[in-house]
Amino acid sequence: MSTPVNPLPDSAPELSPAIADQALNPIIEPALPPTEKRFPAWSGWDVLAIAVFGVFCLLVLIVVAVLATGVLSGQKSLSIDDVAHNPIVIRASLGGQAAAYLLLLLCIFVVVRSRAGQPFGRALQWNWPGASAAAFLAAGIVLAVVVDYLSRFLPLPKSLPIEDMFSNRANAYLMAVFGVTLAPLLEELFFRGLLYPVLRRGMGLVMAVLLTAVGFAGIHSVQLGYAWAPILSIFVVGVIFTLVRERWSSVASSFLMHCGYNLTLFALIWYATGHFQHLEKAAG
Repeated sequence: MSTPVNPLPDSAPELSPAIADQALNPIIEPALPPTEKRFPAWSGWDVLAIAVFGVFCLLVLIVVAVLATGVLSGQKSLSIDDVAHNPIVIRASLGGQAAAYLLLLLCIFVVVRSRAGQPFGRALQWNWPGASAAAFLAAGIVLAVVVDYLSRFLPLPKSLPIEDMFSNRANAYLMAVFGVTLAPLLEELFFRGLLYPVLRRGMGLVMAVLLTAVGFAGIHSVQLGYAWAPILSIFVVGVIFTLVRERWSSVASSFLMHCGYNLTLFALIWYATGHFQHLEKAAG
């Protein structure tokens, strides 16, 4: 005798609505939003390392540029003052400074990208102001005119070391180009882009604005012969630039103001010296 085969059931057993719904729509864990890194992603040690690297590059590249001119070769009677006022040496030092600034810009880019892991402009809050760009540039022009007028009531020295950069017409134009392009770009990226956010996070708004302005004025102190009056003017300008960066969360806005400010100062010198043809008037 053969064993009968069990017949198949007419229908599958019914599932409860809850089980059936779970079978058709399996539970999917909600995806957690990606955690954003704190701002700024870099630390004060990163800023310090970049500053030390910048000073090293400046010293080395300026010395190399000056030696490359050959002015010092075979010259035993040249004094430090003669070297400092030599137009060829001045032009070479400006070239060395420009090369150092380019290296420093690359260093800033690498550090910010590696720490933040996002596009450089977003990580640094570059934030181009768009249609308002011309307004920030104009604000820098107005600021320069106001500061230049008010500084006349301060006891300014008769001459400043920065005037040596205007030793001849070619150097004057090179200085002007450098001063309205590369110099404000690097200074804004470092002070308002890198340094200020670190100070803002650790010390609050007021101290961050003041210390950023102190550092900004400090790097110009050598060019200004450590005279307190012009340094005070640069300090005030630094405060205004930093407040603009804070108010609009935009390093690009303070950069545009900086460009407008420097452009106006060079334009005033250009006009006063007859298109850089009578540079002896610059001291006046």
